[in-house]
Amino acid sequence: MSMFGNSPYEVLGLEVGASRADVLAAYQQCSKAARRDRELRDRLSRARNALSRPGERRVAELLTPLPGALPSDASGALLAEARRHMSRVAPLMPDPASFAPPSD
Repeated sequence: MSMFGNSPYEVLGLEVGASRADVLAAYQQCSKAARRDRELRDRLSRARNALSRPGERRVAELLTPLPGALPSDASGALLAEARRHMSRVAPLMPDPASFAPPSD
């Protein structure tokens, strides 16, 4: 997924499954603290936007390691490998001809 080095949840300091209100509150609090750091503000905005879109939120939830599941160095390597494999998977597209009416 991810265009983020860390998951959107990690960027905003949230647990997986945080509510929309929690996402907004964390974004506002972090943005105030990052007033002078444009790069960090951009990362915060991307994280907030990702968690505001249902599809991107699901991907973030799937790619965010569970706390304590793996040491951070191991989870980072596994996450990088998963992302590499996902980038090679072609989206499933039906053959357009399969939608044509049968020819008699």
